[in-house]
Amino acid sequence: MEVTIICIGLLYFFSHYLTVFFNKTRIPDVLILIIVGILIGPIFGIASVSSFGVLGQVLTSVALIVILFEGGLNLELSAIRGSMRTSAKLTVTFFLITAIIVGLIMRFAFHYQWIIAFTLGFIVGGTSSAVVMPMVGMLNMSKGPSTILILESALTDVLCIVFAISFLSSFNTGIVEPGKIIGSLISSLVLASVIGAGAGLFWLRIMGWVMSFPNTQFTTMAFMLVVYGVAEYIGYSGAIASLAFGIVLGNYNSFSKLPYKVLQKLPEGIITNFERRLYKEVVFLLKTYFFIYLGISIPFNDIHSFLIALILVFVIYVARFVTIRFLVKEHFHWYEKTIMTIMVPKGLAAAVLAGLPLQYGVAEGSQMQSIVYYVVLLSITATSCLVPIMRIPFVNRFYKFVFSCDKNNDEIITEQNESTVDEQTMVEIVAETQIVDATDSKNE
Repeated sequence: MEVTIICIGLLYFFSHYLTVFFNKTRIPDVLILIIVGILIGPIFGIASVSSFGVLGQVLTSVALIVILFEGGLNLELSAIRGSMRTSAKLTVTFFLITAIIVGLIMRFAFHYQWIIAFTLGFIVGGTSSAVVMPMVGMLNMSKGPSTILILESALTDVLCIVFAISFLSSFNTGIVEPGKIIGSLISSLVLASVIGAGAGLFWLRIMGWVMSFPNTQFTTMAFMLVVYGVAEYIGYSGAIASLAFGIVLGNYNSFSKLPYKVLQKLPEGIITNFERRLYKEVVFLLKTYFFIYLGISIPFNDIHSFLIALILVFVIYVARFVTIRFLVKEHFHWYEKTIMTIMVPKGLAAAVLAGLPLQYGVAEGSQMQSIVYYVVLLSITATSCLVPIMRIPFVNRFYKFVFSCDKNNDEIITEQNESTVDEQTMVEIVAETQIVDATDSKNE
């Protein structure tokens, strides 16, 4: 027991070191933490999923909820309005492209039934909020592209759950009901947003009273857990409700101007800088143990499933590259569009859904679960590795050529985004661009 407690404490300091390590190497801490989990789990057998019991499942859910809430807290309504159209278009388009490609591969290359093949496609069709949000924050992207990626990662969780469960429910009958799927999707998105936003407005109204009590720094986070639980209990997306709750609290000044008496007495400074730093620290802590637990959860006992997953991940990343190139028309910096092409890691939603085919009695259920776990591992590894690889001169030159289609797009950022990009990051980008240009001139 003493050794375990010591290790838990040391992991916290180790995670802080990984942040410094990322700043020097651009290798994300997510990858290192998963590797640590794999080493102490499947490789050396020091820990296992069963060792955590129910606590492990609670940890993963709480980590996702808090990450979504903290992400919503930092989203501005103006950025959401400006990015919603592109985000919705990218989310739906790439989700369907992924599902179709994976479905066709599993049908014609591995002879799965149509419904089961596309079910696997829907399970791995989304991106992971738990991976995307922290990485977007570490890469200091401007508001436009970062908002698109955050919204996409939150929305695809709902798409994965609704489509995968609907297709599995149709497995026994053999009949897919598009109307029912679309209805479930809309209700889950819209009503979950209403629950989250309504809870946020209610909390804004009573927060002044709540803060009059001692030891209330975590009351907002506690209420957010209640909001998530209520949304899930009545059958809607708790993740979307948590995100909406965070967005309302992060933009309380905008809501204070609404002409409703219930909103006229909103307190100023409802979320203080201290509380924002506190929430970031909680996210950091939960993220550390979440990804270690994820590494422990990944099995290594099926080389055939691993090879299938490797093929699927490769095709998904190629499809993502093509989709971003032709679908995202905004004048984002080419470097940020490059980041958008690699932000397709799979995570908690896929891992949770992976066990459903087996529960529904699908013959290939066990193999599907292994494939999904490997896709999660390989996609996170690919995203993590591609971040530093992007900085290699010839790779840098390739992406610059592909995404610098507009005049001067490779040298400047649009006026809308210019003020929001981290200065140090942009200095690095410009320096890398100059190095690449100098190399090109020298070769010529």
